[in-house]
Amino acid sequence: MYEDGKYKQNPDVSWRVIDGQAVLIHNREGEIEVLNELGTFLWERAGEPLDRLVEAVTEEWDVAEEQAREDALEFFERLIDSGALVSREE
Repeated sequence: MYEDGKYKQNPDVSWRVIDGQAVLIHNREGEIEVLNELGTFLWERAGEPLDRLVEAVTEEWDVAEEQAREDALEFFERLIDSGALVSREE
């Protein structure tokens, strides 16, 4: 589960924002992942405290705090599972 400050962007993932969408390239696997605007917003801030991210999301988009938290946690879990986010201890 995503915990504040425990994860960072994997240095083996190259990325660039193109037209508001982050394109992640998993260098070892050769896989490409394209994030939507919200995913890009969260990706660029990965590792920040979840409460701060949720507050920023609710300010930027018309979404309830509970939904923003649930969506952010689900998104980060997916990135952890894919290897795009790794533990800072690694």
